[in-house]
Amino acid sequence: MDLLRTYQWSNDAQSIQLVLSVCIASFCYLVLSTGLFRRTCNRLINSYLCWKHPIRSCTGNQTIPTCPYEWPNGQGDVAKFLEGEERRNEWEAKYNGGVYRIWNRTTPEVVLTRPEHLQVVFKDSHQHAKAVNNNTGWLLGELLGDCLGLISQEKWRILKTVTEGPFVQQATAACVSRIEERTKQHVETLRAQGRLSSTGFHPVDDLRLLPFWVVAELIYGPLGPELEATLEQIIPLRERLFHKAIMGGWLSFNWTRHLPTATKRDLTKFQKEWERFNTAAYERASKTQSGQTPPIVSMMAQVAKGTVSRRSVYQTLDEMLFANLDVTIGGLSWNLLFLAAAPSEQAALRAEIRDARAKEGNWHSYLQSSSTLLAACILESARLKPLAAFSVPQAAPTDRIVDEFVIPAGTNVIIDTHAINIKNPWWGTDATKYRPQRFLERGRGPTESRYHYWRFGFGPRQCLGKHVANLVIRCLLVELVESNRLDFADPEQGKEVWGRKQETWITQPDLKMLCRQP
Repeated sequence: MDLLRTYQWSNDAQSIQLVLSVCIASFCYLVLSTGLFRRTCNRLINSYLCWKHPIRSCTGNQTIPTCPYEWPNGQGDVAKFLEGEERRNEWEAKYNGGVYRIWNRTTPEVVLTRPEHLQVVFKDSHQHAKAVNNNTGWLLGELLGDCLGLISQEKWRILKTVTEGPFVQQATAACVSRIEERTKQHVETLRAQGRLSSTGFHPVDDLRLLPFWVVAELIYGPLGPELEATLEQIIPLRERLFHKAIMGGWLSFNWTRHLPTATKRDLTKFQKEWERFNTAAYERASKTQSGQTPPIVSMMAQVAKGTVSRRSVYQTLDEMLFANLDVTIGGLSWNLLFLAAAPSEQAALRAEIRDARAKEGNWHSYLQSSSTLLAACILESARLKPLAAFSVPQAAPTDRIVDEFVIPAGTNVIIDTHAINIKNPWWGTDATKYRPQRFLERGRGPTESRYHYWRFGFGPRQCLGKHVANLVIRCLLVELVESNRLDFADPEQGKEVWGRKQETWITQPDLKMLCRQP
């Protein structure tokens, strides 16, 4: 009995200690958020962080230019992603386009702005370590902390072997007809609703589920109406959680995971629904009688063997579907705007598509070729509208010297994608103009443009879904351009000053378009 009382008191004491700790932390957070006190604490925290994470020049007499710390998340994901285009312009002007440092919460991130920076830092990118939870906090960790894109070294290699099957180039090439079919169905639905030629369609809102369903079918096989409805119903909850993770604030502090918040309840609900869906999809795929067994079956077999954890697989599936929902549509949608704003380029692309269609037995080769105007249009759109203003953080295993500053091993670095893709003198005097033909010119191929062009990353750790993304975008452009003309619903919006969605971490347009017969 005495032992039982001791155990209960121990548990009660721990609970009281946790409650008191959370209360104290909450009070401190509120106090620090007030005006004068906040400014004073910003200066103190900034001084401490600069002392704790010194980055000096080779001679030791200079420190790396650094953005002042801002309570509570430093510059954080809000500045990097939601406000990325505006903030990178501000920082570029302030630091003369050179290397500098920002804070993501209290973690330093060094911003690389020139191709020579990338060459020094990314020469061994396969050995880099991704930032824990993307430096975003516990909530993102609960969603994606163990996914393929955020783990490193041997753990990454093993999980990649288990999950890459549907996305290798050979597997993607075998699915060209099915991707074409799904694209036609999606476009025909919009056409039947009158949204292509009458009311107008939104290039993000009306097309975003197309790549989502393509990827879902590659992973799970045909889901059927009931499971598709179940999966679609999960999307808003998952997006709400991800947005809260990106916004940071008090939810980025580890102690808030212990609070009984609405966010914590949403997280639990999502995780249960996500597991329930994957269990049902796996059971359906396991019963497949004809054709190739869907990849989800082999993935879960490796979980059963203990090769990888269920959490890692589920979070990687989340990454493939939900995390890339914004990514793929971001890359896809800007293509439509650039073509609508450049009628001559659109006409040239239409002629190329029709010519390729007329050549028997050549069509699928055309869709997969990287030396066509179709491929060049996509590359040029991605150059001028990078998916995000900054890449995700990762760290090199050894010291690097960048602009005469010694970046210590293990220090996170990020890439200013606009500085590399647009501001870079390598692209010439017309770097800000949409001119797809530049990618068909001698000396502008993948080898020559390495470190001058950021899209899917560098080396072996490039985006796993790049082949699928390229194919989906190509199939959609063919479907919309071959027999139609892309225009802006509002002619005034054709002046290349285009609105964008402010609430998404991926750069996405926010306007309406038309797709009518020329």
